[in-house]
Amino acid sequence: MSSVNLNNIYVGDNGRIQLSGGSSNIDFVDVVDKMIAARRIPADSLEKRIESNDDKLKALKDLQKLMGTLKDSMANLYGATSFDKSKNIFESKQIYASTDSSTTAGELIGITASNAAATGSYSFEVDQIATKHKLSSDTIGVAAGADATGISGTGQFTITGGTGSSQITVNAGDTLQDIRDKINNLTDSTGVQASVIKVSPTESTLIFTSTSEGEDNRISFSDDTGAVLQNLGVLSDPTTINAANVIDGGNNALIKLDGVTVSRSSNEFSDLVDGLSISLYDAEPGTKIKIDVEQDLNQAKTAIVGFVDAYNAVQSFINEKTFVDPTTGEASEDAILLGNSTVKTIESALQQIAGSFAQGVTDRAGKDDYSVLAEIGIDFIAYGTNQDSLLNNTLKIDETKLNDALLKEPDEVMELFLFRSKSDNSDLTMTGFSGKTNAAEYSFNIDASGGTLNSVTYDITVDGVTTTGKTAMINGNTVTTADGLRLIYSGDGNAASTATLNTSKGIGAQIFFELDSLLKDESGTLSQEITALETQNTSYQDKIDRIDERLASQRENLMDRFINMETALARMKNIQNSLDELMAAGKDKN
Repeated sequence: MSSVNLNNIYVGDNGRIQLSGGSSNIDFVDVVDKMIAARRIPADSLEKRIESNDDKLKALKDLQKLMGTLKDSMANLYGATSFDKSKNIFESKQIYASTDSSTTAGELIGITASNAAATGSYSFEVDQIATKHKLSSDTIGVAAGADATGISGTGQFTITGGTGSSQITVNAGDTLQDIRDKINNLTDSTGVQASVIKVSPTESTLIFTSTSEGEDNRISFSDDTGAVLQNLGVLSDPTTINAANVIDGGNNALIKLDGVTVSRSSNEFSDLVDGLSISLYDAEPGTKIKIDVEQDLNQAKTAIVGFVDAYNAVQSFINEKTFVDPTTGEASEDAILLGNSTVKTIESALQQIAGSFAQGVTDRAGKDDYSVLAEIGIDFIAYGTNQDSLLNNTLKIDETKLNDALLKEPDEVMELFLFRSKSDNSDLTMTGFSGKTNAAEYSFNIDASGGTLNSVTYDITVDGVTTTGKTAMINGNTVTTADGLRLIYSGDGNAASTATLNTSKGIGAQIFFELDSLLKDESGTLSQEITALETQNTSYQDKIDRIDERLASQRENLMDRFINMETALARMKNIQNSLDELMAAGKDKN
């Protein structure tokens, strides 16, 4: 019994089943498959290119993410301007508090300092904390939920607090709880809230409390019709509060700052000393609280260490994706970005800035003026000096040297990183800059009259070369130079004046704007490389789709031709068999 090779069975697009090579003994399905496979070699090559590009794209996007983290680490290290100095990590402040008694400072006062606070020492005394105005009715002989109008009577009264006044109507049958609820429904309008104390099952007291502290939020009342509040003992006459039922007078806070007595309506305030937010917890007259406001250099150091870590993450990743064994000269399996010009450009740009000079920093005789990162203990790990090849050209920190620099010359460390400006005219101050803004000396001539800026011209000196007669753009009191330096003019605008402004561009500012340029969505070098590969993959896939569409048609055509051949061979065999049978029959007759 003969067997059938199921691999030779072919089902056409029309659903007809055909045995491949049934008449010719040629497995034409296999022949056609190999012919199509040979013709598909260009598509196979394109698929390998797509696969290679996909690996590169993943690596480039990982690099993009690492570079974004590096840029984020520079957010407070490049000199972004703000009126409250919140974007300058070197202006961070910390508070040290102590008292001259056994009571701790934290029991009496809480103080936080923003970057806008000036360093210095202050002496506080808390003589009185602000309180809420609080008073009660008489204790009346009715339950909280029982009709109180037998005592209070009915009528209308006005209640006034820190936010306004409202009239309350007491109707027949109202309980103290009803009166309470009517008052509380209007708390937003009056700044007064009420509660009921159940003194006993048959006795109750109504309590009134201001929602905010201080004298300005004290409560007042008036009986308008009837004598409800007088009957309850809240008022002694239609407008006078019964002093016997005042629980708390609602006083202002009283403190002494460096011996000067100051009053505030709240225990929380931030308008006493610029940059200091103060919370009063308790009063202890006579106890002096010493508050020292100092630079919080730990935050600056944390930010610098964070920058180094983020930089090293980028460089280590590039090292991994471009590694070539120095012994064998062979690229590693992970070196999928080896030879990529964009990656090399990024690496070179970052290394060049990290190893270069801060531009335009001051040079003081006999002082430590920092112009390169190495001077504060941040230097490169030289190529080949570490057993771990991934650490080549990363940065290392000399902790002792960095700590010493921050403690002795924090302003110089700040200048090493940030974009800074110094003006000899307080009427013209910097509010912003761009990556194109120079480290330079700007000499401004300001023409103003009638309270209006008419024109601002300037000369600019960069690296000793002076360009004269430039004109700045004016928008109200905002002045912008051609290289993106933004300033605000705060003079009275009634006379001409001059100003000289010097800028410096630290390492942090240079790195931040280089990263900003590299990472821009459309024009950034890295973004363009990613887009180019994605576009290339799309083009490759389009070509593959066209090749496959063409080969599908060719395959069907070849299959039809082989099937036709098989059909013809089968007919010929049938004819041959018939002839053979006729010839055999003739021989038998003879």
